[in-house]
Amino acid sequence: MDKQKVKDAVKIILKEMGENIDREGIKATPDRIARLYDNIFYGYRKKLVVMNEDERNGELEDSIIPITIFKSDCKEMLIRSVKGISFCEHHITPFPYTAYVGIIPSGKLLGLNKIDRIVKYFGAQLQIQERFAEQIADWINDNISPIGVIVVVKGNHFCANLQGDEGEFITSAVRGEFFKPDLSKGNPREEFLKLIDMFKEDKK
Repeated sequence: MDKQKVKDAVKIILKEMGENIDREGIKATPDRIARLYDNIFYGYRKKLVVMNEDERNGELEDSIIPITIFKSDCKEMLIRSVKGISFCEHHITPFPYTAYVGIIPSGKLLGLNKIDRIVKYFGAQLQIQERFAEQIADWINDNISPIGVIVVVKGNHFCANLQGDEGEFITSAVRGEFFKPDLSKGNPREEFLKLIDMFKEDKK
């Protein structure tokens, strides 16, 4: 990111708003925003890379976010709740979110904090909530080949709130066994939804 270009653009916006860009309290705002954007939008300059523990312990480029996987015979559902803040691509306003990720593994296991990294990586880009859920589900599905993966995202969009509308939305993405379950063995989607309800109750 060229921080100087960001600073120059912010100055133009502030001037057009009617602000005095030289007044105390505002004059450092372009610098603050350039630093902030560089920190929070790392999803454009970094990449998720799957690796084993030996690779993880080696020297890595700064652009790599390591996602360590482990071999495992576990085939029971794993659920992770991840909270974060992303930004709406239509107005560049924040939307706090909670992403519930359910995985039925098949030979490969992600550490729970690695799920957080995957979710927050896609949240570190301008987003629409529907695509956000799909990107998380597709990345996990494509890179660890689970039996199934499901992602439910609940977000509160400030762009809607600021215009006097309700900003809460829920979206989902479903892959594998969650999408087409073998009902003779139960319904993992129903089980997941019941479990995240319990998760939410525990958090109250």
